Amino acid sequence: MALQVTASLKNNFGETSTFPNAYVKVVRIFGDKTSLSAEVHWHKEKDEIKIKECTYTFDVSLSGTNFIQQAYEHLKTLPEFAGAADV
Repeated sequence: MALQVTASLKNNFGETSTFPNAYVKVVRIFGDKTSLSAEVHWHKEKDEIKIKECTYTFDVSLSGTNFIQQAYEHLKTLPEFAGAADV
């Protein structure tokens, strides 16, 4: 599973680049029974160069779906993932 979203990123010179088909994938989950963090890699497109790496923290539900699915569900609640599509 992954997400596809339009990403706008600023470089060190203050210029913004837009990636209309950015591919976002959870690559690692870590934490404890109350809180998890997801390491997320952003790619220009699927199987293309990595353009960003972030970590997002969310509350875990032990009775909910698997932890990776919970991470994606959390990401889709964030403003930077507005309009993201499952791929």
